[in-house]
Amino acid sequence: MTEDETKTLGGMNQRLRRKDTIDYVLIGNSAAGIAAAQEIRRHDPAGRITILSDESVFGYSRVLLPLYIAGKIRKKDMVIAPRSFYTSNRIRLLRQETVESVDSKNQRVETKKGTKLTFDRLLIATGASPRKLEVPGEGLQGIQYLRKITDAETIRSEISSCRDPVPIVGGGLVSVKSMEALIARRKKVHLIISSGRILSQMLDQTTSDLFLKTFERYGVTVHLHAEVKAFEGKQEVQSVFLSDGTRLPCTFAIIGKGVHPNIGLLRKTDVKINQGVVVDHHMATGLPSIYAAGDVVEQVDVIERTPSGHALWPMAVEGGRVAGANMAGVPAVFTGALRMNSVEILGTRVVTAGKWEGGQEVQSSRKEGTVYRKLVFAGSRLQGFVLAGDIRGAGVLTSLIRTQTELSVSALEEGLDRGFSYWPRLQILAGQIEQREAAGG
Repeated sequence: MTEDETKTLGGMNQRLRRKDTIDYVLIGNSAAGIAAAQEIRRHDPAGRITILSDESVFGYSRVLLPLYIAGKIRKKDMVIAPRSFYTSNRIRLLRQETVESVDSKNQRVETKKGTKLTFDRLLIATGASPRKLEVPGEGLQGIQYLRKITDAETIRSEISSCRDPVPIVGGGLVSVKSMEALIARRKKVHLIISSGRILSQMLDQTTSDLFLKTFERYGVTVHLHAEVKAFEGKQEVQSVFLSDGTRLPCTFAIIGKGVHPNIGLLRKTDVKINQGVVVDHHMATGLPSIYAAGDVVEQVDVIERTPSGHALWPMAVEGGRVAGANMAGVPAVFTGALRMNSVEILGTRVVTAGKWEGGQEVQSSRKEGTVYRKLVFAGSRLQGFVLAGDIRGAGVLTSLIRTQTELSVSALEEGLDRGFSYWPRLQILAGQIEQREAAGG
């Protein structure tokens, strides 16, 4: 912690000591907000915690929405913060309260319903919203985005009576997991991708091709290098027209073209905003007593060393935890964001982290094409990896990226073919990393 940051935190603590109880207001009831509330309560048993949510339900996991659509889990299985969580932690949850404005000078927030709350410390954890597809007909009935539980309920209801193949627009994780859910419901799918590969934010071309072959085996029609030019119909969607001239009849479509941070309520404040809210490594904004975490923020990437958005559940949880500790007056540091994904798609597990293209690449694959591994180096330091089909060693490799430990490229290449979990040298290195991190080095 810098001298200025220490003075700021110390001054805040001194001012708040004049009060018997601190008022914490958290805007957002998902990963970051829930993690922050837990951490605040852990360090401050007496503080008043209020969470404002624009949804009507208790805290749930968004990553489980596709499984709910597929019919593999029930709605209650998605809940990560049931009613008992709020009561046992003495948290006041105000549901269906959309915050409309933040008055940073007078430390007050106001909702669309007119509810006004004053705060001593505020957390902005408003998350992100789906990027709209700005084409003619985008507002027709039957076109759906997937972000909230209400979206999943709509999709689940609509596809039960849907007879036509379902176009899914986008090659990102939301689109691919939606495709998988529809396959489980025995629906035909058209996957429409503007680039030449799927999951371009987490896979290289080789891994993408591996999955595209799997999609075809499941009967998915993939349209690469294709853009949606228009949705057609009167009130309800009847077809989608593509840039290659293809017209696909449909009565329902899903769009997954990424997300953008929910920063609208901060535009009239002095909180610094780029693409998202700018925070330091304590998850503090430039304004005293205001913090931010989750998909709404920009965080410095440990590899790129530049601020960028990371709409990832684990990053939101960690950011919320760090913010909560600092809000309660306990110094904590966010060590840096890292692009990282671990997902199973149609039975094949894949883990990626850091940069998976560029630099010095070391690759390994099996002839049957079900296993593929790649490491990416800059000099003697690991910058990223892709593990598909066999994810052994993912945890240690991620630690090597975070710590930027100097390595022998040839030595790591030696273990790549055999699977890292059987390689003694990597296990020794893992122990060294754990010891160093435990010591705070």
